[in-house]
Amino acid sequence: MRVLMVVAALVLGSMGATKADTVDYLDLPLVNGNGEQRGGVHPDLPSDRAAIEQALAGYRAKGIAPARFRALLWQYWIVRAAEDAGVNLSEWDPQRSADSNRAVIFAVYDFYAKLYLTHPDTLRWMGFANIGAPAFAAGMLDLGTVPELRWFSSMLMSMQKHIFMDLGAMHAAYLHGGVKAVEELRDAGIIDADTTAAWADPAQAVMEFSSREQNLVIADQFDRMRARFLPPGEMVTYAITVAGPMPVPGGRTPAQYRPLLGGPLPAFNYADRVARWDFLSNDTVPAYERLSRDAVHRIVQRPFAERVADYRATGRLLDLLPFRSSGVESHPSK
Repeated sequence: MRVLMVVAALVLGSMGATKADTVDYLDLPLVNGNGEQRGGVHPDLPSDRAAIEQALAGYRAKGIAPARFRALLWQYWIVRAAEDAGVNLSEWDPQRSADSNRAVIFAVYDFYAKLYLTHPDTLRWMGFANIGAPAFAAGMLDLGTVPELRWFSSMLMSMQKHIFMDLGAMHAAYLHGGVKAVEELRDAGIIDADTTAAWADPAQAVMEFSSREQNLVIADQFDRMRARFLPPGEMVTYAITVAGPMPVPGGRTPAQYRPLLGGPLPAFNYADRVARWDFLSNDTVPAYERLSRDAVHRIVQRPFAERVADYRATGRLLDLLPFRSSGVESHPSK
């Protein structure tokens, strides 16, 4: 009897010990790599940090190539970033209404502010991301109030999540694991060599990270917004361009940067990736780079909710009129 009990205990113990080892997270596709659905990059991946760490340790100990556990590794750093931001990744769903997602929208941008304020001489891109965010968040909320435009609101929220999953996760990797953790992201095929090289001096990488954000991370999503048939995405995205304020002091609005026939309307659509990057790289990013550290601090330290309110459509009706859009806009966040 005693022998049977010992054998049973050994069998049960072995089953319990190997249960975690039998979970296969290798070669998973990035089915939610663009952040448009609830949760992380794959529905089968855990959102519990300890479980992910255990699985990663096992794969590393076996010498498995990072490319094979790419999804798990990316999920890990997204989870770490979400923890730092106070966001529940498993419940983060851009398909919910903007009003329902208000808390997470604000928490993400408050997280960017916290990273900048904690590391102002290093994580300078986070200051730029936070300063430009109120207008973006206002767009999510405004579009979400019109039933016919809620798809566009969801796309903007998906872009926010996609950027967080990419650049937010990279920042978490750098902060918690240093350049070595960033290099593992490269080895896994999550980021490219140029982005990895930029982490050697992140203080000088505002343009590089902005280029990645606009030209690699969300470019396809902007293209899909513009290509939407009903309501016409071309019209909606152009309206966003017309309405777009300039939250960066010293920067110009789209209409000021490239006016249509010298008039009060912009001569390009912000959803056009080439035109958008021309505008951002030649005007918006340089305007941010010219700001003093104290100026950035003053803006970033101001409550995010107050700054979003400045850019809600209901509070900017006069600024949205065509005859006003060619003038010099005020900067309430100065």
